[in-house]
Amino acid sequence: MKKARRIKAGVLAFTAVVSVAVTSVPVYAVEDSPVVYDLKAEQKNQENLEYDQAALDLLTWDQSLAPMNDAQAQEIKTFVDDQIVKGETEDYKKARLIYDWITKNVRYAGSNDTDIGLAPYDVFTKKVAVCGGYSNLYKAMLNAAGIPAIYVIGWAGGQGHAWNLVYADGKWFYSDTTWGVSNPNYYFAPDVKDFSGSHKTQDLVQVRLEGANNTQIGFSNGIAVVGVKDGITEVKIPEKFNDLDIVSVSSDIFNSTLKTLDISKRVTHIDTQLVSNAVSLQEIRVAEENTAYASVDGVLFTKDLKEILCYPAARTDESFTLPKETEKYDEKETFVCEKLKDIHVEEGNSKYSSYDGCIYNKEKTLLLTIPEAKTEVKVPGTVVLDNTTFDSRSNITKIELEEGITTVMPYVFNYCTGIKELYLPDSLESIEADAFNGVNLKQVTVYGNRGTYAEEFAKKNGCTFVADTSDYKKGDVDLDGNVAIGDVRVVLRSICQKIELNEMQELAADVEKDDKVDIKDLRKILRYVCGKIDSL
Repeated sequence: MKKARRIKAGVLAFTAVVSVAVTSVPVYAVEDSPVVYDLKAEQKNQENLEYDQAALDLLTWDQSLAPMNDAQAQEIKTFVDDQIVKGETEDYKKARLIYDWITKNVRYAGSNDTDIGLAPYDVFTKKVAVCGGYSNLYKAMLNAAGIPAIYVIGWAGGQGHAWNLVYADGKWFYSDTTWGVSNPNYYFAPDVKDFSGSHKTQDLVQVRLEGANNTQIGFSNGIAVVGVKDGITEVKIPEKFNDLDIVSVSSDIFNSTLKTLDISKRVTHIDTQLVSNAVSLQEIRVAEENTAYASVDGVLFTKDLKEILCYPAARTDESFTLPKETEKYDEKETFVCEKLKDIHVEEGNSKYSSYDGCIYNKEKTLLLTIPEAKTEVKVPGTVVLDNTTFDSRSNITKIELEEGITTVMPYVFNYCTGIKELYLPDSLESIEADAFNGVNLKQVTVYGNRGTYAEEFAKKNGCTFVADTSDYKKGDVDLDGNVAIGDVRVVLRSICQKIELNEMQELAADVEKDDKVDIKDLRKILRYVCGKIDSL
């Protein structure tokens, strides 16, 4: 199902990206003249050739189409038989007749067209399409005539594009009905070398062959592992399939059951766009001989370690050290791992630093990543609190802002609903409105010094305020700045186990300095309040 959704999305994308501005260009032209590049002059076309030839070498055929019911399919078949093929028996000639009919009768959509066909029958009836619709209809008509055909996604002329592979006269060949509108003779069955001058295959849609190690082989940025059997937990990417190098790994292998993944030395492309689906993934191992990728403690990197590509979601280690070479990772998505508590940055890293198990920029002015399992966060005074790194981190219970921080901007602690303890420095001057949006501050205990913004913030928002333990006052058990009868009541309730004192209150109540609060402390505080003694 995921594969189908991804394919559909890709096809629909081409309806938007493969378009042209209509000026003086003839109405049926895709562009003035699709360019066939000089293969000798442009080295990049060698890569195109390798991809296009590899796709030809892999092929098997399928019968999958865009949505089309039986009645629509029969109508198209009848039309192909009666109006296009007309008794022709040779597949190659039938393919050419169908190609010619489409290029002559289906108009490429202009900028003012709003009703554009994509599914085969819609293109057949509307006769207005972009590359996805052209290719869908061509495949449907070819299949109706008994000719195997495949829908291809790739790049052409620097844009996303779609075309077909056709099987006739005992061989597969490329055919591009979209570009054939302006150059019909060239794009029916061009020589693969010439075709590669402007086209590069990316995916053969829904082509899957059974490979080794419970894998399915297809084409996705080269010969690829495009899937695995349901329920498989360990996947080892084969080096070859039918003597063809497997050089790519599709994102579709990242399913919910996958635990370990072994990458062979030949793989040069790994699509990680669906890696978030791999909720059970614990480790990725890469062959040392691989020239494109590397593994550090089960984490997938580029070979030079400059970029993290995948941090396994179910990795069991509670800590990880970012190598000094690393310059890039997804700050929001990479370290989504329930076990990870601390991330450290290796000394010598030019872009990142770490503090108290979190990742910062090099200057420690910006907090970038908090590990998923971290519940207590200490923020250095150099940080500017104006981003959303804390957003919706409900598992964080304690936040300590260190001396130097002056302002907390709106939504910094948005929906951090688990906060119980908040330590605020003397340097703090303001906490902007909605900084704690979605947080019940009445459940938060604020720690700071008396007479500071911390105390002001606590009183304003109904927080419990606890003064710094180094600044407590003997006998002031209710922490209101005075020793009075209220303090006697609090001590009495504590002794009777009606309430529990916090750390600051215990220090204030223990006037006998015997590390316990009992009747002797109560008696002494009462005598002081009654003026029987001059000091505590």
